Amino acid sequence: MKYTVITTFNLAGYKQYGQRMIQTFLANWPQQVDLVVYAEACTVVESAENLLVRDIAEVTALTEFKQRWRDVPRANGDVSGDPVRSRRRDAGKGFKWDAVRFAHKVYSIFHCAQNCDTDILIWMDADTVCHSAITLDAIAALCDSAQDICFLGRRGKFSECGLYSMNLKSPRTQQFLAEFQRMYDHAEQGIFQLDEWHDSFVFDAVRNRMPLQQLDWSSHLITGEGHPLINSAWGQYLDHLKGARKNTGRSPRSDLRVTRTEAYWQ
Repeated sequence: MKYTVITTFNLAGYKQYGQRMIQTFLANWPQQVDLVVYAEACTVVESAENLLVRDIAEVTALTEFKQRWRDVPRANGDVSGDPVRSRRRDAGKGFKWDAVRFAHKVYSIFHCAQNCDTDILIWMDADTVCHSAITLDAIAALCDSAQDICFLGRRGKFSECGLYSMNLKSPRTQQFLAEFQRMYDHAEQGIFQLDEWHDSFVFDAVRNRMPLQQLDWSSHLITGEGHPLINSAWGQYLDHLKGARKNTGRSPRSDLRVTRTEAYWQ
């Protein structure tokens, strides 16, 4: 099996966390696993045989999406003019409606899935730290080839999409990706028909209505916000610095709901 990890970031993201993600990946992941980075207006100084840096400007579908929606407030997190969503208690949480911001991620995935020769494609947020060495056998066990998609679920909340894997050799996964992209390519009839427009909500909406073989890595361990990645088996190898954790450089032990024995967590 061939495994490929994909991520994306802009210049600010590269400086704050992306460079660390690349360096820890290269130090702790097998060289047989490629890392594909879609960089936005920045130069990546790291180099390795298994590191491929692509200019996100190559992704013409993303450029077209941004041109179409960049001047539309509701597509950029402002739903004050929306007669329905402006009345919601969470109307001020702009990330839920910022389709343009999260389009960089999903269109990078669509482009990579169509242009890389791999069996399993793994999305990994660029604010991830690969803190401990992982083997190919461990990756194979986590990214079960019998599954179409593996993800981090949460009870009562949308999935944590900082990490998920897709079996590109499965026709069902290809159908999922085609529908996922259609939701963005035809946004007025797609994502804007949903209650929320960020990528995690769209990801769940599409996968939940398709006949996929799916594995929830977190097994509903987390309810609500929480931190499913570090409490799943992936916590042995990864930390996800989502939100304010970027400022401290690690997730606090108080995020843990399971016992972690790895040196990183001590």
